[in-house]
Amino acid sequence: MRDLEAAGIGVIQVDEPALRELLPLRRAGQDRYLAWAVDAYRRATAGAGDGTQIHTHLCYSDADQILAAIDTLDADVTTIESARSGARILDEPAVGRFGRGLGPGVYDIHSPRVPSVDEIEDLLCRALRILPADRVWVNPDCGLKTRTYPQVEAALAGLVEAARRVRVHSGRLSYPS
Repeated sequence: MRDLEAAGIGVIQVDEPALRELLPLRRAGQDRYLAWAVDAYRRATAGAGDGTQIHTHLCYSDADQILAAIDTLDADVTTIESARSGARILDEPAVGRFGRGLGPGVYDIHSPRVPSVDEIEDLLCRALRILPADRVWVNPDCGLKTRTYPQVEAALAGLVEAARRVRVHSGRLSYPS
């Protein structure tokens, strides 16, 4: 963290804390595991200064099941695979109480199908019904390495257009700019 900050980096993503993937199947061990995992993540990010924005990303996470632990990570922004699951995370009541930036993915990168601008806009509007605009981030579900350049370019152009529409039509969705 300190080396990145010294190099002038103001936003650092500590990727995939794998909270859900390694969660013990037996309920008796889950709380202890989550406490350990959250502590490990917080130790990894503890060296960051107050001016550094910490991001994390969870994919394949069934994040709705562990949202309290995710919030406890204390990352400034958490992006979560969501489009692939039909934005199931947004149905979780705890999402409305999430205290930091949240980016429920709006583009399923596991499929070669490029979503329409309307589809992405619908997912953004759904998120804005639950979270304040200043905490909603616009992002794909995950990294883009599995897609071709034409697929990525078309999907990201749609993502940008959907965010622009939401900003213009509702005056909401304040960042990222």
